[in-house]
Amino acid sequence: MIKLSNSKAAPAFLVGLLLACASAARGSIAASGRGHNDLPVQTASSTLPPAATARQGKTVLLDVPDIAERVNQVVVNVRSLSEGGENLGSGFIVDQRGLIATNFHLISNSEPRRGRAPRAGDQTTPPKLVNSVTVTLHDGRQFPASIKGYDEATDIALLEIVPSGPALPVAEIGDSDALRVGDWVIAIGNPLGLDHTVTLGIVSAKGRTGFGGQFDDFLQTDAAINPGNSGGPLVNAQGKIVGINTLVLERSQGLSFSIPVNTLKAILPQLIDRGRVTRGYLGVETRDVDADLRGLYKLPADSKGVMVVRAERGTPAARAGLRKDDLITSIDGQQITSYVQFNRIVASKAPGSKTAIKIVRDGREYTLSVEIAEETKKQ
Repeated sequence: MIKLSNSKAAPAFLVGLLLACASAARGSIAASGRGHNDLPVQTASSTLPPAATARQGKTVLLDVPDIAERVNQVVVNVRSLSEGGENLGSGFIVDQRGLIATNFHLISNSEPRRGRAPRAGDQTTPPKLVNSVTVTLHDGRQFPASIKGYDEATDIALLEIVPSGPALPVAEIGDSDALRVGDWVIAIGNPLGLDHTVTLGIVSAKGRTGFGGQFDDFLQTDAAINPGNSGGPLVNAQGKIVGINTLVLERSQGLSFSIPVNTLKAILPQLIDRGRVTRGYLGVETRDVDADLRGLYKLPADSKGVMVVRAERGTPAARAGLRKDDLITSIDGQQITSYVQFNRIVASKAPGSKTAIKIVRDGREYTLSVEIAEETKKQ
């Protein structure tokens, strides 16, 4: 369980942030059930762009029981033994060979470290992992699981079992970028030990940040999740997985957060092949440009980008000439709109690649060439 303190580093509305798995109580209750909840989804007119035309001109039936029955087949219960006791969570099968996606915090014995990006000279050690992991399938089969790979920065882990018996079903993965605010979503998992619980809600917001993570980009929904839902799927109206349920806010209602499934898709090949994620590294700390910064630096009201807070000595950023108070407006022609987006773009660059960074300094525009290094944080 994580609780954010009310400090300058954590906005007041985030006080009491809880990871949804949060060391669920020993001796969990096992139960299951299904109710009927067919809802009509109204679609927009056919005058919208082609990307939206699949939603046009008709009423689509949201058949929750059918979706739940299909997706439940790929949802698993995850139990891990840590120094603090037993953790209870969820996951879903992504490969018939026995690969299961879940949350990293379910298999970690360490306090989560969701803070700043690593700096030059940082000495970090791999996190402590749990002693054992057990996976229970929808049909009751139970297997010990090994940790195939993990990525602490995005709170994603990949488990592996050696299945026996009938072939494993595999999750159908959707596109989280295609989600719109207001779309129906369904959360399935093992909250409080209540086996394969299904809850329904909508996407309340996208791109939520401010939780202390370097790559925060959460989907916000009002589909209820609780301790034990962590690692379980968030599903769209077509029954495709679009998110990984991860956290809730303490003393709140209708505030649940999920990792977009496209984040998993981006790192899954590396987790399978190498067990860890290699990311590009620049060595610069930035912050979003807001009205206060525009006023302080006399920037145009429509200026966008991120402001350099620090360029660490001896890093690619420093060697390229980036300085404190530079305004970064684009990378390789892609406009920068937030520090989270900036971090993701840099991380996606291959170590050794050349990148063009456009900046504004003292009212003048410059383009710097930088060679991306490899992030040295150990995993």
